[in-house]
Amino acid sequence: MARLVRATYSSTCIATGGPDKPGHDEEAMACRQPAASIRYEFEPISRLPISLSRETALAFPRDRQSSQEETMTPDFERAVMRKVAWRLIPFLSIGYMINALDRFNVSMAALTMNKDLGLTASAYGFGAGAFFWTYILFQLPANMMLNRVGARVWISAIMAMWGVFSAGTALVTGETSFVAARFLLGIAEAGFFPGVAYFLTCWFPARYRGQMMGIFFAFGAFAGVIGGPLGGALLQLDGAFGVRGWQWIFLVEGVPAVMLACYGLITLSNRPADAHWLTAGQRTWLQGQLDSEAAAKAGHGKGVLSSIASPQLLILTVAYVAMAYGIYAMAFFLPLIVKSLGLSNTAIGYILVLPNICGSIGMILCSRSSDRTGERIWHVVLPTVVAGFGAMAAGLLLGNIYLAISAFCVAFCGIAASLPVFWNLPTAYLGVGAAAGGIAFINSIGNISGYLAPQVTGALRDATGGYTVPMLVAGAVMLAGAGLILASGIRKHMPRGVALESGTLMH
Repeated sequence: MARLVRATYSSTCIATGGPDKPGHDEEAMACRQPAASIRYEFEPISRLPISLSRETALAFPRDRQSSQEETMTPDFERAVMRKVAWRLIPFLSIGYMINALDRFNVSMAALTMNKDLGLTASAYGFGAGAFFWTYILFQLPANMMLNRVGARVWISAIMAMWGVFSAGTALVTGETSFVAARFLLGIAEAGFFPGVAYFLTCWFPARYRGQMMGIFFAFGAFAGVIGGPLGGALLQLDGAFGVRGWQWIFLVEGVPAVMLACYGLITLSNRPADAHWLTAGQRTWLQGQLDSEAAAKAGHGKGVLSSIASPQLLILTVAYVAMAYGIYAMAFFLPLIVKSLGLSNTAIGYILVLPNICGSIGMILCSRSSDRTGERIWHVVLPTVVAGFGAMAAGLLLGNIYLAISAFCVAFCGIAASLPVFWNLPTAYLGVGAAAGGIAFINSIGNISGYLAPQVTGALRDATGGYTVPMLVAGAVMLAGAGLILASGIRKHMPRGVALESGTLMH
C-alpha cells in the first residue's frame, strides 16, 4: 500500500507558429490542441512518519532512525510485540506465581500451624487478613516510588523484600508474631501487582494487554497447581533438622523470590526508549504507538485525584471489592474446607490442583477471546456470574466431595477468567497521568476484601459449624460485583475495542 505524495501536471501546446517561424505572434502561440500529462509520485505507507512525543523524539535522533529504517508492516508489528512479550512476560509471570505462593502458602501451612500455635479459625482468619492492612496502605506510595526510581530497580527490590519476609514467617511463635509477620509481608508485596499492571501499559498497546494480563494472571493460578502438592510434600518433612513441616513451607517458598530479584535487574527496561535489545526502528515504532494512545486518552483525567473522583472508577472499585471477596474467601479456606471432608494433607495438596488448573485455562481463553473481539465488559461480567453461582453450589454440595470439588472448579474458572480483562477497564479509560494512581487505588481498596473475607468466613464458620453459609455469602457478593460493573456506565466512556487477528504472541 502507498500514499500519493505529489502529482505534477504538464502540457504540450500544438501551435500554429513559433519563434522560429515567420509570422510568429502572440495569437499564433495560443494552445489550440493541448496535449496534457500527469506524473504521479507515491510513497509507501510503511514509511509514513510516526507521531512521537517530545521525550521519545529526543531519545531517537533523526540520523539514528534513518540509519536503521524498517518496514512497518503487520509482520513487523507482530515480530516486535512477540519479542517484547518473550522478554518481559515470562519474568513477570514467574514473579507473580512466586508472589501468589508466598501470599497463600499460609493456607497450606495452616493445616498444622494452627494446632502448633493454638490458633482458632477466627484467629487464623484475623492473621491471614492482617496482611492486607499494610498491603492496602502502601500501594499508592509504592507506585509513586516506581515512577521515581523506575520499574527495573523497584520491582526487583520488591521481590527481594517479600522473599525475605515470607521466609521469616517460619519464625513466628504465636498469634502476635504471626500477625506481625503478615504485616511485613503486606508492606513488601504492596507495590508488585499494581506496579506490573501499570508497567504493562508502558510496553503493550491496548489491543495486546488482555492477552498479556491473561498470561500473567494464569501463572498466579498456576501457583495453586504446584503450591498444593509442594506444600503437602513439605509438610511431610515435619521434624527434619528440628524444623516443623509448616516452617519448611515458608522457608523453601521464600528463597526463589530473592533469586528472581537479581535476574530482574538484568532483564527489565523501564520503557521502550531504554530497551537496547530492540533495534532503533522497533523502539521508535513501539514508543510511537504508546504515545499515540496516551494522547488519545489525555482528556480522561489529568492526575490521580481526578481519576479517583470519577464515578465510573469508584463503582469499578466497589465491584472489585466484591470480586476479590470471593477470591479470598475460597483461596484462604479451600484447604480447610477440603480437609473437613476427611482427606489427608497429601491428598489435599493434589485435590487443590484441579480448581487452579481450571482457573488458568479460564484466564487464557477469556483474555484471548476479549482481545480477538475487542469486547471487555461482558468478558468480565459473565465469568463473574458463573463464579458466583459456582461458589454457592459448592457450599450446598459439601456433603459430596466430587460434586463440591467440581463446583469449586467452576467458581475458580469463572473468577479467574474475569480478572485479566477487568484490568483493561480502568487502563482503557484513564489517561497516562492517572493510570498508575488509578490502578493502585482500585487494587488497594479492592483488597480490603483480603482482610474482610478471611475474617467474615472464619467467623461464619465458627458460628454455624460449617462452610455452607460462608460459601453462599461469597457467591452472592460476587454476583453483586457483576451487577455493579454493568451499572457503572463505563462502556460509553471506553474507546471502541480493536480486534486482533486470531493467534497469540507467546508461541
